[in-house]
Formats: sequence, structure tokens, C-alpha cells
Amino acid sequence: MFLGLFNACRKEDSPPEIRPSQTNNNGAPTPYSLQLPAHFNLLPPPNIPDDNPLTVEGVELGKKLYYEKKLSQGGPFEGRACASCHLQSKSFYSNSPFSMEVIPHFNLAWSNQFLWEGKIRGSLEDVMLFEVNDFFEADLSAIREDAKYQQLYANAFTDDSINSKNTAYALAQFFRTMISANSRYDNYLKMLWGGNVEGAKLSNQEMRGMEIYLNEGKGDCFHCHGGLDNPLLTNNAYVNNGLDQFPDSGLAKYTKRAEDLGKFKTPSLRNLLFTAPFMHDGRFVTLEEVVDFYADEVVLNSPNIDGNMLKVRRLNRQERSDLVAFLKAMTDSSYTQNPAFMP
Repeated sequence: MFLGLFNACRKEDSPPEIRPSQTNNNGAPTPYSLQLPAHFNLLPPPNIPDDNPLTVEGVELGKKLYYEKKLSQGGPFEGRACASCHLQSKSFYSNSPFSMEVIPHFNLAWSNQFLWEGKIRGSLEDVMLFEVNDFFEADLSAIREDAKYQQLYANAFTDDSINSKNTAYALAQFFRTMISANSRYDNYLKMLWGGNVEGAKLSNQEMRGMEIYLNEGKGDCFHCHGGLDNPLLTNNAYVNNGLDQFPDSGLAKYTKRAEDLGKFKTPSLRNLLFTAPFMHDGRFVTLEEVVDFYADEVVLNSPNIDGNMLKVRRLNRQERSDLVAFLKAMTDSSYTQNPAFMP
């Protein structure tokens, strides 16, 4: 089934170049074609609302706003932009004191619930409205007074209003273009599903690590982080992975349901070389610590623990080393240098 899906895929390509508009389009922004990497077509298509189609002008505005410090004038994070904390060099992860509260910015077009504790459920538009109105408490007056922004909003939206909704919608458009899909593991998946691959292949050690990752009697990582048909490397679910006997509230903080106690979002395993420390509270600094935890230290009597955590994972030192090597092979260094996401 998956092979048939792959053969029907569009040609793999980098995100289209964003070319700034020169004039007001009089209510007709230019459609933006989101060119997915071929193996991402194994996934359901990203949800793009009818009232916020991707346009060249909308993406252009969203990228400018991502780097715009005026967005936080007057709020609790005055003088900061999204990119002040979410650094491209760290795969758009945060180096701020609030880094434990965030998840790296990539491949979020396939998510419908956001933040470690699942505070926002819905679309990228919903979480961007939260960021603009609640997180930044944005005062848009300085942006309204900027002639360049007046033109950019007029180009991107038919009502040309500089308001919270259009600001959030532009950011959501830019976020949908932030696709990371160019690791050595991605090369393996492309080759597996019949694609042409010119990049580096997995080493013998990384191949052994992949076998452990996929083996239910060994690492058994794929139930939460996806098998060979899921390049997102997460199931986007909220689970209790047995960190503590008395866990943090997690998803229950917002659902108020006892069965959600200790559940946090399953992060993507992509770009782990850039996104340390690990877990929702940053308790592990190295991937070796993470693997040792799952092999030796899972708290089996943690409430609401996910059933996959109850399996015994007997991994010797070589197997642990192989698994870590495979996890590192999921790193897409090109994402941290992609000019399409630079200001």
C-alpha cells in the first residue's frame, strides 16, 4: 500500500523560494505550492484551513513576523521575537529559560495539539493566536505604523487589516513551510520507497541501531516514534513514559482528567543533536542517558503509564551504542542552514 502511495508522490524538492511582492495584489495573493519531500506523502496531508490558504505573500509576511521584535512591544517578553528564543542553529529549539516549555519548530503542520502539556488543541492558527495574544500579549501599534508592514499585510490578506488574526494566520503559513526531511535516515526511507538518493547512507552501526529501534523485543521505539512509514518520528500523542512515580500533571493540567496525569507530548526524534536537554523537564543531557533510562530506569508503577513502557528492554552496551548512533542519524543539519527560513 505504501509503495503505491509513494509512486503517486510529487517530485521531492526544497521549499519554493519566497520572492517578496513588489506591489499590492488588490486582494489576489499568489498561491504558494507546498512541495513535500516524497516520503512525506506517506503521511496524511497537512491540514490547511480554507480560510488561510498558503500564499507567497502570506508566507513572506509570516517569516518577517517570526523575526520581528516589534511583535512583543509592551508584553512580558518585550524586545523578543519568536526567533530570539527559537534559534535556527538549534533546529528552531529554544535556548531561553523557558526552553522546557517548548518543542522545536519543524514539521508542525501535521500536529493538532501543541506544547508539552497540550495546552492548545486545534490548528496552527489556534496556537499562533495563543502566541500573539497570550504569550507575547502583542501590541501591534508599532507594526501598524510601519509602512513596510502596511504593504505586506495588504499584499497577504484581502482585508489588509493589521490585527491579531492576520498576524497569527501569516505565522501559521510560514510554520507550514518549516519542513525538516533531509537526514541520513530520510535517505534510507527515500531509497526504501523507491526514490532516488544521492546523499549519505546509514552506516553498518546505524543499521544495527535501526533494527533495535524497530524490534519489539529490544528497543521497541517505533510504537511511539513511528516506523518506516512515519518520517515525523512521533505519533503526536500524549503519554506517560514512566519518568516518575509521582509525575508532573502534564496533560491533566488542562483536561482536568485523572487519566491524563503525567502525560506529555511524544517529541519527534528528529534533530536530537540540536535539541538537548531531553524530556519535558530537561532532566537528561545526553542521548546515552535517555537510552539508559528506557532500558533500566522506567518507573513501572507511575500512574497512567503507557503500556509500551512496561516491556523489558534488555540492551547490552553495544546495542545501546548502536541505538544512539541511529538516533543521531536522524539529524537534518541542512535544516539549520536552509536560507528559506532565514530573515
